[in-house]
Amino acid sequence: MNGPRRVHIDRLELDLRGISAETAEAAARALGPALAQALASHRAGIAGTERVDAGRIASPAAPDARHLATGIARRVAQSLRGGEQ
Repeated sequence: MNGPRRVHIDRLELDLRGISAETAEAAARALGPALAQALASHRAGIAGTERVDAGRIASPAAPDARHLATGIARRVAQSLRGGEQ
């Protein structure tokens, strides 16, 4: 069994245009734990890369901050795994 893996994210740029400032701030706070959970669910297969573009996610006009953070985290984790589902 391999030891714990670390993922270093130097910068994360989010375009939350159309999302209220309060929801965006709450989602940003929830993103760390959501990303840790999304990455932990599939420890193997994380590709090292200089840059990742996780694309877009669909969001309702007034999303729940935790659901928004979870959706973003899943897309980032999916991109780090090379696009696997």
